[in-house]
Amino acid sequence: MSRRASYKAMRDDTQLLIETDPESVEVDIEAVFEPYNLPQSTLDDLTTHLSQSPHLVDFFMQFRHCTEAPAASRALTSALTIAMGYFLGGLLPLLPYFFTEQILNALYISIGVMAVVLFIFGYVKTCIVIGWNGRRKVIKGCYGGVQMMIVGGAAAGAAMGLVKLFNREG
Repeated sequence: MSRRASYKAMRDDTQLLIETDPESVEVDIEAVFEPYNLPQSTLDDLTTHLSQSPHLVDFFMQFRHCTEAPAASRALTSALTIAMGYFLGGLLPLLPYFFTEQILNALYISIGVMAVVLFIFGYVKTCIVIGWNGRRKVIKGCYGGVQMMIVGGAAAGAAMGLVKLFNREG
């Protein structure tokens, strides 16, 4: 189920809860504000006001479920990013074969290109998640790059092994 679909399902469930169990809703509203040690009169006023608010579903989604509506452009951005990743990930290691006469040399260059690209991808991916500044983050970025090289290299090796296996049987 997509993030957008799960958000809509959660929102629909929240709307149904609000319509069918108002007492439970009031308890949940009070639970949101309980950690702030508000005076009981203020808490009662907030609960009364929010339980009658047309924005109660939005309040519940943000403060009870701790979620917000996903951006509409996120799916397109993710799809384009994945498509470009596959396209470039497949094209870059093939480029040496177009510019080298010796197939074995092209293979070695292709492996080197693949290792560099996987390292850069792993480094950037890790740094996007943890941040860019600081010695520790650079070290973690390098670790993420090496990890991506190992996993991607193993995947490429497994693919080559399967091609050789099926090529022998044919």
